[in-house]
Amino acid sequence: MILTLFKNQKGLIHGSDPKRIQCETAGILKIGKTEITVFPNEEVIMPMLFHGVTGDYEAIFTTTDEQIYHLEKVQLRNGWIQSPNPMTVELMELRLRTEIAEEKIQKLENLFDTNALNFLVK
Repeated sequence: MILTLFKNQKGLIHGSDPKRIQCETAGILKIGKTEITVFPNEEVIMPMLFHGVTGDYEAIFTTTDEQIYHLEKVQLRNGWIQSPNPMTVELMELRLRTEIAEEKIQKLENLFDTNALNFLVK
């Protein structure tokens, strides 16, 4: 599974291997009362959660610098995390592309000042 974090302090767990999880950021993943330490860019072995129960659980990720990310509810089947439906994953990918595009636009806006009278102020 992959833990993807967004700039709006939200995130999503998705992928195909429910026995491993990875994230680009270090922190603590909390699903229900279970806490899992995640290291940056390393696969961490996932324990079976809640003795094999099936259901939806709240999930929170707290980074090492105390930023809190509220994750999409995690669906468990027999104690293992299930990937969300394909539409949710596609929306996540679009969100990531939007965040990257917004960064590039901001850099360009900072690079090219479009105020034609800006030279008079200096």
